[in-house]
Amino acid sequence: MRRFLFSVNGQLDAYDYDVIIVGTGIAGLYSALNIDDRLQVAVITKANIDESNSYYAQGGIAAVMSKDDNFAGHIEDTLRAGAGLCKPEAVKVLVEEGPENIRELIKMNVPFDINEDGDLQITREGGHHMRRIVHCGGDATGRETTAQLGNIALTRENLHFFFGSYLVDIVTDEKGAAGVVIHIGDDYQFIRARNIILATGGIGQVYDYTTNPLGSIGDGIAAAARAGAIVKDMELVQFHPTTLISDGKQQRLFLISEAVRGEGAILRNNRGEAFMKGKHELADLAPRDIVTRFIIEELKKTGDNKVYLDAGSMSREFFSERFPTIFAECEKRGLHLTDDYIPVRPAQHYLMGGIVTDTDGRTNIPGLYACGECAETGIHGANRLASNSLLECLVFGRRAARDINAAMKTQFIAGKEFSISTEMFCETVPVEELNSIEREMKHIMTSAAGPVRHTAEMAAAMERLDGIYAGLKDKKLDTPYAFKVFNMNAVCRMIMSGAIARKESVGSHYVVD
Repeated sequence: MRRFLFSVNGQLDAYDYDVIIVGTGIAGLYSALNIDDRLQVAVITKANIDESNSYYAQGGIAAVMSKDDNFAGHIEDTLRAGAGLCKPEAVKVLVEEGPENIRELIKMNVPFDINEDGDLQITREGGHHMRRIVHCGGDATGRETTAQLGNIALTRENLHFFFGSYLVDIVTDEKGAAGVVIHIGDDYQFIRARNIILATGGIGQVYDYTTNPLGSIGDGIAAAARAGAIVKDMELVQFHPTTLISDGKQQRLFLISEAVRGEGAILRNNRGEAFMKGKHELADLAPRDIVTRFIIEELKKTGDNKVYLDAGSMSREFFSERFPTIFAECEKRGLHLTDDYIPVRPAQHYLMGGIVTDTDGRTNIPGLYACGECAETGIHGANRLASNSLLECLVFGRRAARDINAAMKTQFIAGKEFSISTEMFCETVPVEELNSIEREMKHIMTSAAGPVRHTAEMAAAMERLDGIYAGLKDKKLDTPYAFKVFNMNAVCRMIMSGAIARKESVGSHYVVD
């Protein structure tokens, strides 16, 4: 494996901080807000605060906030959805620390929806046997939470934001994590710290169809793997059953939240049949991998490219108030809700695997932490339970911050120069060739690493992905786009090799032969 993407002649200036956080979704922002304010923190993001999986999350946050609910039930639903691959101790931490983190968000003035009695409004989603999803703005939980955390973070004097900065490489030495190299403007910078939290999100843009924003290609996971971090379960990729059918190809598909089915919407085929009835004890609210596969089965039977969500059990007024973002988008596309069915199909949505961590976010590299979607804490197993993802960002983002606060790594001795031996390459890859490689890899992943997989297709895909790597590994990479394509290839190969190695179908990994 190529160790560094960047290559330099001579030295880089080093800028010293106590902590580095990469990513400004909920995991990154919440961990930053929980770092001791006496510590100086570099917050690195390649986009802005309003461009992350967290920001686009519709459903809500799962937590035991009702007297009718209990920890045992939330734990059991999580373990059941995970199909036997969850780490029970991590699930226990997630569930039991959930309520206190929700209360902390309330103190931060995150605008959770409340009912007429002034209590939290709580709904239900797929895989849950109880109503335990709290939400903001009806279907805008991610947007409202991320925006409020961002507003607070931008006022903190110890948080220093590097917007428009691409994480290129993680630097290590004999003591562990030593900093990161970023590409900002047209230059490299070395940001030096003994404590690094990766909160870099998911990998959806390695597929043709995804709900993820453009930046979600797994940069943090790829950089961590090059630095020697353990990465596993990358083949466990979740597909959301219901994304809105669009004319033409969109770079990010619009999600129809599972909460719509939680409020009574029913999946129907092109003959109007409620095809999930009798297929699972929870019917339309079965875990996502199960609903996705039954939709694909229906599409094969009918020859159609979509199924439908029937929200006719809800009044137009209720739907527009409960799901204002979804309502507006559907109306914009000519659907009259709730009379019209909503056309939907599955698309890539979430990654259960990633950088392996313990329950404090620590990786196998001293000083390197990961939290949120890029981390593999063991809570999701083979299939994520709905709305556990934002809860994971909160619980383990705070735990990583508190671990750093409790055992602050000693800083570097004075000195602002950084020297490292990197391989020097001369030949670059033309942009047109990078474009072609990116398109091909997306097609490969969509065909061979989707919700239903075939052994021969995976083997052929792996061979081609390895061939692409062979053509890139000795080339000069000096632009964010070149870094992106190289990292995409690394992530694709991790997903495909994991899928080939896992011989038995489990959860989201479903092999028909």
